[in-house]
Amino acid sequence: MIQRLTAQAAREYFTDPTQLRGSMLSSPDDLPEDGFEYWADGPICGVFHPSFWPGVWMGHYGVKPEGWGKLVAPSLRILRAFWAHHSPQRIIGWTDARNRAAIALTKRVGFQEDGRMQLDGYEVIMTGWRL
Repeated sequence: MIQRLTAQAAREYFTDPTQLRGSMLSSPDDLPEDGFEYWADGPICGVFHPSFWPGVWMGHYGVKPEGWGKLVAPSLRILRAFWAHHSPQRIIGWTDARNRAAIALTKRVGFQEDGRMQLDGYEVIMTGWRL
């Protein structure tokens, strides 16, 4: 069942250290409230915020370890619910190419690669999703 959460309630999805890798956050306590939306279903929480292009939202996921390997269905429910609520043009995500589990999930839920960004010592895969 999908729930809208506050940043404070969403923190539990980001407590495992793996959920902050490649993030600008140093702690779950740093989750922003203003301009961000948190949508949860079971062991996964989708975080959405407007990007710098009208109608395009950036999405991130925080996952409790007990959900690993069982995330496709709840991820899709969150994406579809968010889409129905906002009717965006696209949802985008950026993922460190070394995070194989996250890359696999993005592919399984239908994100398509838009490009790659080379940074010092690593690569970011930029993806997008539409209903």
